[in-house]
Amino acid sequence: MGNLGSGELLVIFFVALLVLGPNKLPDAARQVGRAVNEIRRVSGGFQREMREAMQEPMRAAEQAKADLLDPFNQAASAATGATTTPLGDTDPPLPSATDGRDGDSDDPPAPDA
Repeated sequence: MGNLGSGELLVIFFVALLVLGPNKLPDAARQVGRAVNEIRRVSGGFQREMREAMQEPMRAAEQAKADLLDPFNQAASAATGATTTPLGDTDPPLPSATDGRDGDSDDPPAPDA
């Protein structure tokens, strides 16, 4: 029953007992129970209908989003694929540290004349 605590329910019960009396209180409680049950049933049906009505527009929106993002995803995949090619195939090899030296000397190589 929402946010009603036991203290509030007890007060409502005593007020109803005073107003209706002990003879009419059980019938009134049955009617209140039926009304609450009917409200819950109608509310559940409304929620179900709203959920079903929103499924198709949500699917259409998801498809439109995917269609809109598809060119960007393809471009990103192509860019990622382009950066994974080995650099050794396109660039000349770097000279090694011992080119031009005999390997035993600490002297720098002589300039070419």
